Amino acid sequence: MPFYTFFLEFAGGTYISQVEAASPKLACVLWAKELNPEPIKGLGQNSKSVLIEEIEADEPVAVRNTSNVWCVSALVRGKLALVTLVQTENGKVETETNKTKGKNPQS
Repeated sequence: MPFYTFFLEFAGGTYISQVEAASPKLACVLWAKELNPEPIKGLGQNSKSVLIEEIEADEPVAVRNTSNVWCVSALVRGKLALVTLVQTENGKVETETNKTKGKNPQS
């Protein structure tokens, strides 16, 4: 199943998260429902509900001159929530950072 990386730009902050889903549309809906609003400035539970409704009602638009990149937006409490999603590898790829996590890099 495709893996999507999401970049949310909202109220001066950028927030990154990932989900697995069968399509960009399903990924957007799943992402919005799973989104934790706590670390996002100006986005509480009520605002999250508005975001979910807007995302469910909209279709992601392919970004011109790119492959596997879409965007979708919503207006939440008068602020623009701009969401960019990128279809990445199917599943997780181990990176050098993941390999050394929790290890002392000096040893």
